[in-house]
Amino acid sequence: MADVIEIEAGTPSESFLSWRGILAGAAAGSAVSLVLISLGVASGLSLLSPWPGQSYSGLAASVAALWGLIATIGSFLVAGFVAARVRPRVAEVPINEVEFRDGLQGMVTWAVCVLIGGMIAASAGGAALHAGSSAVAKFADRNSSSPLSGMISTLAAPAEGKTATAAPILTTDETRTIEAVFMRSFGRDGGLAPKDRTFVANIIAPKAGIPVSDAETRVDTAYADAMAALDKAKKATELSGLLTGIGLLIGLGAAWYGGIRGGKSRDESTSSRFRFSGW
Repeated sequence: MADVIEIEAGTPSESFLSWRGILAGAAAGSAVSLVLISLGVASGLSLLSPWPGQSYSGLAASVAALWGLIATIGSFLVAGFVAARVRPRVAEVPINEVEFRDGLQGMVTWAVCVLIGGMIAASAGGAALHAGSSAVAKFADRNSSSPLSGMISTLAAPAEGKTATAAPILTTDETRTIEAVFMRSFGRDGGLAPKDRTFVANIIAPKAGIPVSDAETRVDTAYADAMAALDKAKKATELSGLLTGIGLLIGLGAAWYGGIRGGKSRDESTSSRFRFSGW
């Protein structure tokens, strides 16, 4: 007689992740992040400016960076804790596996927060770019200033001892021509070409009432200052990206740890409530 194989019907295994918990943690973490960032803005950290002479000292910049790191860690810690705390308890699973799943719950919550934040930032950046493009198209024919216009206007300043006139020294076409020459030279090996330097100097010399050689000196100085400002802005952008990446990696650790702590709070049935003395 053939052996009879009995198949025991069991309950389906528990889900490895709880997406309801993940969404709840992401919402809680995002709210905490918004509150902490708002507190930082209200404390005056938003007054920091990249423009020279318009920001506080390096200490204030360090405080702003530290507060941003605290906001990142705090928000992801809360997100991971909430995500694992509301996740259903897993039965008949080793403790180490439970901790791993809770940590992974926090990690996925971190990923959801980062993706949502990235989409919001991309959307806001796209809207700002569209608005900026519209503004440029709208005011291009109204002598709207460019980032180089202030620097170029000083090139044709009157020589020492001469009285400045109220009328613009450089015409709009001349200013745009010099801007085009400078922008074309950015990133070129060797800097400003000699023929471009002479071309700009010939425009400036009669306007400022100075020899062409002195005008060339002004052009070299202004071009060097522009390149230094551009290099400084590039380094600031790179540093900002580096700090953002480091902060997010630290936030990942915070979300993982928060998930483990939330899982322990869930399994140990830790009471979570506020108590007010005298009530």
